[in-house]
Amino acid sequence: MLYGVAIFIFVMICIMLMGIILLQSSKTGGMGTAMGGQAINTAFGGHGADKLLVRTTSGLAVAFMVMAIIIGMMDNPASRIDFNPEPVLSSKNKGAQNVFTTPPLELQPIETTLPVVEKSAGKEEGSE
Repeated sequence: MLYGVAIFIFVMICIMLMGIILLQSSKTGGMGTAMGGQAINTAFGGHGADKLLVRTTSGLAVAFMVMAIIIGMMDNPASRIDFNPEPVLSSKNKGAQNVFTTPPLELQPIETTLPVVEKSAGKEEGSE
């Protein structure tokens, strides 16, 4: 439950961060002027809006980093990772018994297993 709430807050911070970044004015105008950046400038003054947006962006960026660290340290209920301190190989082989191996197969060279075809008899019949 707490993990889901943390993920929801994290996603909301991400969406707000994207919106605030798009609202900021750039040197060439950018998306800030297209999305009502002039309305923010008239409400807070020319430099007041930029300072407000920079402070909001900084706060959201810090919240993003803190939430990312917190979510990374939380125990995900849907995770299938086993955090058992024992090594995997030793825990699997505790009840294992000696397994008899099969003796190696004796392979024959390829040259002796191929059938011999006489080509001289076939060429004489085809040439006449």
